[in-house]
Amino acid sequence: MKTQLRPLPSRRGLACLSLPELLSAGDLEGATTCFARDACLLTQDATAIHTRDRIRPVLAQLISRHIRIEVELRCVLAAGEIGLATEHWTIEIDGTEGSRFEQTCTPTLILHRIEERWKLGVVAPWGWGSAPLVKPPA
Repeated sequence: MKTQLRPLPSRRGLACLSLPELLSAGDLEGATTCFARDACLLTQDATAIHTRDRIRPVLAQLISRHIRIEVELRCVLAAGEIGLATEHWTIEIDGTEGSRFEQTCTPTLILHRIEERWKLGVVAPWGWGSAPLVKPPA
């Protein structure tokens, strides 16, 4: 049987997928709580940032640069306590000397259900194929 990804019909129970909206609204606390405590965020230069405490300053930096993310497509496939989500983002962010920078990307998100709430376990906005293999901190 072939399984197809389908657009997410409802965000109920998947509040973690509100990350783009929370970042765009400048809500650092809300954006941070989308992540599991042991989450990993892969930056554009393929740096793996581990743990929610270390991810928070990266999110703060994005917010300080007035990030705006428009989600154009959202698909989720869940299997038990794990989920795989893909989205299509258009990102606008402040650049240097007052300029605005725009790019599109197709993030890959790994979700993990923790105590009946879905959290982001791995977020790779710019892909992950070129990232070096790194062990998470103990």
